Amino acid sequence: MSTPSLYNAIRDHDFSETTCFLCGSDVENNKSSREHVFPKWLLHHFGLWDKPMTLLNGTKLAYRQLVIPCCQSCNNECLSNIEQEVQERFVKGAAELMSMDRERLLVWVLKIFYGLLYRELFLSFDRREPGAGNIVSAEDMEQFQLLHLILQSCRVPMQFSMMESDIPASLFIFDVQEPQNPDMRFDYKDDIVNRTMYLRLGKVGILAAFDMGAQTFEGGDFFSRYQGHPLHPVQFGELGANLFMKARVFNRTPKVLIGEYSKVVNFTVLPMAGLSSTPVFWDWEAEDMAEMLMFFLGYSLEEVMPVVGRNATWLKNGDGSLRVISMDAPPWSSPARA
Repeated sequence: MSTPSLYNAIRDHDFSETTCFLCGSDVENNKSSREHVFPKWLLHHFGLWDKPMTLLNGTKLAYRQLVIPCCQSCNNECLSNIEQEVQERFVKGAAELMSMDRERLLVWVLKIFYGLLYRELFLSFDRREPGAGNIVSAEDMEQFQLLHLILQSCRVPMQFSMMESDIPASLFIFDVQEPQNPDMRFDYKDDIVNRTMYLRLGKVGILAAFDMGAQTFEGGDFFSRYQGHPLHPVQFGELGANLFMKARVFNRTPKVLIGEYSKVVNFTVLPMAGLSSTPVFWDWEAEDMAEMLMFFLGYSLEEVMPVVGRNATWLKNGDGSLRVISMDAPPWSSPARA
C-alpha cells in the first residue's frame, strides 16, 4: 500500500463542498460525507446541538450546522480514532487528557480551529447580498497553509523537529472548576489573525497558540504554574487573555522546512530567535491587556484596571500564592428558580 501524499488545497485554492477538506478526495454533498467541526459527542454533552454560534460576520449558525466535507477514509480512519480517544480521556479529566499523545491532541484541537474557517469559506458575508463574497475567501486561507499541512499528520506520516517545543504549537491543558449552571459550562473563543484558541469544556480548559511552539519556549513556565490546580473559570479566562495577548505581540515569522519523502514528511521549524537580537515577544501596554480581559471576562474597565496603568489579577494573591475563588456566586452557581 503506497504512502499518501500531502494535499496542498490552499496553494491550489481547491475548496469545494464536494472536496474532502483533509485529503482532497471527491465526496458526495450529503450527510454521510460531513464532519462536524465540534464533535457530536461534545455538542450533546454540553447541550449545544441547536444553540447558535456567532460567526466572523456577526451572523449566527447552529452548532449542528457547522460541518465540513470529509471523505469516509479521513472521517472513519484518520479522525475517528483520535475523536474517540479524546472523548474517553475527557470524561476522566484534565490530567488524563494531558497525558494523551500531544501530536494527536493537536490534530483534534486544530481541526476545530481550521474547520471553522473552512466552513465560513462557503457562507456569504451578507446573506442578503450573495455577490458580496463569502465570510472567508480562498485568498484569506493562504495564511493557514502550514496549519493545514500539520492537520494532515493524521493521514500522512509526519515527523516534527523543533527546538522550542515537541509539537508545532503551544498547547496547554488545565483543570477548571465546573459551574453548576449548565449554560456556563462551555466557552469557545479564537483569534483568527493571531492564530489562538480558547476552549473551556466543563472541568477541562484548553489553550492553543498555533505559533510553531513559541509560547511553549517563552511563556511555558507562566502557564505551567497554574496546571494541576482547579481553577475558577474567571482564572482560566485570565490565562486565555494572556495567551491571546502574547500572540498579538509575537515578533517573529516562524521559518519552516518541509521535506516530503517516500514514507515520511519531515516538518522542521528553525530556531525562533534566529540571528536577530530583537525580542521574540514585545511588551504590551496595560490598556491593551485591559481590553483583552474585558473580552474574556465580560467585566468593566474599572474592574480589570482599578488603578490606571495596572491590571487586576484573579490568578494570585498579593504574596504570589494561587488565589482560591468560590464557585457559589452567580452566574456560576445553578440558576435561581422562579
